[in-house]
Amino acid sequence: MSGAVTIAAPKGYCVDVSSLRDQTSGAFVPLGACAALTRNAADPSPKSPAFLAASVTDQPAGAAVADKDPAALTAQARRFLESTAGRAALSRSGDADTVAVLDLKTASGVVKVLTRDSSDNRPESLSDTTWRAFLPVGDKLVVASVTGFTEHPLDQRNGLAQLDKFIAAIEKANP
Repeated sequence: MSGAVTIAAPKGYCVDVSSLRDQTSGAFVPLGACAALTRNAADPSPKSPAFLAASVTDQPAGAAVADKDPAALTAQARRFLESTAGRAALSRSGDADTVAVLDLKTASGVVKVLTRDSSDNRPESLSDTTWRAFLPVGDKLVVASVTGFTEHPLDQRNGLAQLDKFIAAIEKANP
């Protein structure tokens, strides 16, 4: 997106350049453990591995309406994310019936949501639960996500902690 947003990640994570998409209309940035991507055990790796991803798009109309009022932002986010359209947007298959919203939090204008997605097209190696954060960066919306692996699951607390580190890295890279 012509350098409009810089995606950064916590220590031990690197961009999977083979799957990176960066166009003027939006970007998708997948991240994994550096050691796994390079196949070199000497490279950095997080203590609790997860699949991280960030997407960047233009800010949707009306998305920042309640950003200064935490209660209003939470209510606005809950209304959308628990609606059929919101759950469909959170689904890997676009089917609202596959998604359940398990938790929703807001802090400092960032919406964090934990979902369970039973879509058939989910890679078998990935958990069916994902933490996502919706954070404004200038006039762009960044959606950062943390998904555990089926062989190395993340509990809710660890997943949220990793998401918070991911958010902090993105915010630091985009002052």
